[in-house]
Amino acid sequence: MMARKTVELGQRFQDVGNPRVLWEVEFLYTDGHGVPHARLRNVQTRVDARTYSCTVLTDPRRFKVVSAPVAAPAAAAPDA
Repeated sequence: MMARKTVELGQRFQDVGNPRVLWEVEFLYTDGHGVPHARLRNVQTRVDARTYSCTVLTDPRRFKVVSAPVAAPAAAAPDA
């Protein structure tokens, strides 16, 4: 059995049909039928938001992952 791909907050995707638009996952939830969904925000405009099932986002015919979630910044080292 193949491992399931997961969608995480902060991941960025390109729509295969419109690769000029970059989408970022801003919210994850599971609907009443147990299907995981992600709300995406257009990185360039910040105005357009769309919701897709995580299955659609992990379908390489529909979307391409372009970056992983950004990790929290490490604590700054104290000055010596």
